[in-house]
Amino acid sequence: MSDKSSRKSLLSRLHSRVRLEPVSADDSADYLRHRLQLAGCDRELFPLDAVALLHEASQGAHRELDRLASLCLREAARRKRKLVDSDIARSVLDRQVSSS
Repeated sequence: MSDKSSRKSLLSRLHSRVRLEPVSADDSADYLRHRLQLAGCDRELFPLDAVALLHEASQGAHRELDRLASLCLREAARRKRKLVDSDIARSVLDRQVSSS
């Protein structure tokens, strides 16, 4: 079966399609805060300058924002830092650019 026909077959079974538009920087900050609250964290871990960097790098896409934020949290833990500051965010983003 060709890729095109299998995709057509799958699409015929879907009842609706959802396309999420990129979110604003404020929405990204709220989203990160909400995700951290779900994980039991009740304090700010991402200052606004770090959120701005992550928002720009993710282009407002939640899945990419999640991935980058997770990498930043790991890097902050590795450095024994309590906040994901802009230095950590830049470091993670630089590594992502150099590895792609």
